[in-house]
Amino acid sequence: MIRNLASLAFVAAGTSIAAAVPAAANDWAGPYIGIGGGYGMTNTRTGNSFLTVFDQDPIAVNSMKDGQAGTGGFLTLSAGYDHALFGPLVVGAFVDYDFSDIDTRFSSLLPPDIGHFKIGDQLSVGGRVGYLVAPSTLFFSTFGYAHSDPSDVTLNFGSDPIRAKLGSFNGYFLGSGVETLIGNGFSLKAEYRYTSMQTEEVKIENVLTERFKPQVQTIRMSLNYRFGDGKKDVVDNSIPPITSSWTGPYLGFGTGYSVAHKQESFGPGAGPFNNPVSNDGGFISASVGYDYQFRQRFVVGTFFDADFSNLTYHDSNSASDGVDSQELWSSHGGFKNILMVGGRLGYLTTPDTLLFVSGGYANAGMEQTTISILGTDSGVLYDSKRISGAFIGAGVETKIWDSLSLKAEYRYIDLASENLPLFAEPGFISAHIDPDIQTGRLSINWRP
Repeated sequence: MIRNLASLAFVAAGTSIAAAVPAAANDWAGPYIGIGGGYGMTNTRTGNSFLTVFDQDPIAVNSMKDGQAGTGGFLTLSAGYDHALFGPLVVGAFVDYDFSDIDTRFSSLLPPDIGHFKIGDQLSVGGRVGYLVAPSTLFFSTFGYAHSDPSDVTLNFGSDPIRAKLGSFNGYFLGSGVETLIGNGFSLKAEYRYTSMQTEEVKIENVLTERFKPQVQTIRMSLNYRFGDGKKDVVDNSIPPITSSWTGPYLGFGTGYSVAHKQESFGPGAGPFNNPVSNDGGFISASVGYDYQFRQRFVVGTFFDADFSNLTYHDSNSASDGVDSQELWSSHGGFKNILMVGGRLGYLTTPDTLLFVSGGYANAGMEQTTISILGTDSGVLYDSKRISGAFIGAGVETKIWDSLSLKAEYRYIDLASENLPLFAEPGFISAHIDPDIQTGRLSINWRP
């Protein structure tokens, strides 16, 4: 986790340095190319069907897990074309290629197997629609088609590891982000993107079928060079810049999406019980803070945020003889309601647009993890607990009026690892958990 925090800090620092160039004119039309990178978390829905024999009758044992976790970084290359419509509207088309190293691990109890695969390099082709909230700042939404060629699935099923070919994933993506001009034809873009792939499966030894449906959430930052449209039009200044000071208190309200990764470990001999779990879901957020502007272009501030969230997870096993079905066991858990207290340091690329990095203390609520056996409630696997940690983030905030601003931000939350006694019995077997959460958020702030 420390490595992840350090890499994000490096990206955020590079963002601030690149932004230390006066902004250029608001010419958004024409082709562009870009290079960048980012970090991704997967929430892969997995399922399997295992054919066996019980009392001389064929039985199919089915397993479903709501989220198997994976993480990793990627480098990205992009090319696109934007067209300025009437007023502040901008539309465009683009293609991205991600050189990805996002590794997903999965496990199953019935049958007992452990495996992993990599999502693989990803091609995205799509469009975007944006709105210029300031002459040099574009807030936008993206959409389109996604394709990836995953690695082979490596599976420990039986005595020896097995490799199986997994077909290509196809799906769609949706995203939201902000791009700001930083001068000399360059722009800086940050985007949070959700990608949903179709289900693919592999068959092993005619007795086991494994199914995978990845959902990938990525934060990406890129430096773009814009060639312009070759026109010599007078710069459109119909969107006057805001020049009021950033010093003072503010209140904010927003929304976003989170994905949580929780590594569960019950010891070196626990095999498939050592399970990487993923939870995801939306949230609404309320915030209060205070900023202070100094040396004309710098802003420092402190804030408190409360995210009202519910990131849930569910898995189950059942058996069927083709006529009747019986649930063998299931479990349920998740995270909810995250509190954060921190500070931020920003640089004004223009009087109305602030690029910033943030960091501070985080506290998240982990729900009870419950277990059900043969369809009846069997108790609490481990109890609820609030877990503390730290977060780091980066974002862009732009004033759209003197008293209102729009803020987009990515945060990575590293929560402390914990040893939790199973069935709430101290001295019994413990589960070691190591959770982290990433969020993409958009909020509107009011400054009195």
